[in-house]
Amino acid sequence: MAADNPTAFISYSWDDESHKGWVLGLASRLVENGVTVKLDQWDVPLGDSLTAFMESSVQNCDFTLVVCTPNYAARSLQRRGGVGYEQQIISGQIASGVPRSKFIPLIRSGSFNASDTDSALPPHFLGIHALDMRGDVSDETFEDLLRAIYKAPRLSPPALGRKPEFTAHENRTTVRLATLEIDGFYLNSGVVSAEIYPDTFIIPSEEERQAVKPTDLVKLSFELQQLIVDDEDDSAEPEVEGERMWVEVTGHSGPYFVGRLRNQPASYVFVNPDDEEDVHIEKDAPLTFDSEVTFLPEHIISIQTAEEAEESRRRAGL
Repeated sequence: MAADNPTAFISYSWDDESHKGWVLGLASRLVENGVTVKLDQWDVPLGDSLTAFMESSVQNCDFTLVVCTPNYAARSLQRRGGVGYEQQIISGQIASGVPRSKFIPLIRSGSFNASDTDSALPPHFLGIHALDMRGDVSDETFEDLLRAIYKAPRLSPPALGRKPEFTAHENRTTVRLATLEIDGFYLNSGVVSAEIYPDTFIIPSEEERQAVKPTDLVKLSFELQQLIVDDEDDSAEPEVEGERMWVEVTGHSGPYFVGRLRNQPASYVFVNPDDEEDVHIEKDAPLTFDSEVTFLPEHIISIQTAEEAEESRRRAGL
């Protein structure tokens, strides 16, 4: 098929002069939009063979546009007149393996339902995606027809992604969120913070938070239990300190996302005041770089895709 000028044959019944005029108008509009239309009203002069024109047009055109009306469906079913002859040719082509997409039903009047008395669809077009052109034809409907002829659909599927990296949770029977009592840290809800401070605490939308995928970075708000307790008061409770840190998404389990911490918590980095070069991580730190973290979409307060993270590192010269 020539992509710039596809060809289309219009099959229709001569219901009345008004209907013939509508078909002529449709054909003219298609021609104005680059479609070469084969139509009996301008292609078959007096004395020429209608049957030869039908056979040639159905077989050689890229598409056959079937203008369906109750009269057309009845003539097709009864194999009467030119409509009946055209339907034999169309049925034969479909039976021989010609793609059904070559034949586009256009419902001009009547019903889509085969059981209705005014059904417009011949039996061999039942269950086929037909274009509703009843009443005044909108520009959008006509564009749908042009898109079908030019094979330029309004929507295309997104690029196929890669298989998710599913995380195995060894020695854990139930995936759960961390708690201060057991894990030494917990996560703050970004959704709650945004509700309390709507003007200053802005988080990604629910749709964006639900759509994070492996290799994306998400920022979470942690509350970390301090390891050093007041030496002068043995009964003092460890303090809790907040930190916002990045986690790389690695997979999900049910409603939960799972990731790896991509920051070293400052709360657990010890600097010797007498020797600034003596820097080490508390050995009992419950959370360190590359620790596994389980979280929900509500905990996400910022998102950075892998591509955005790489660009940030590039700009920083890392």
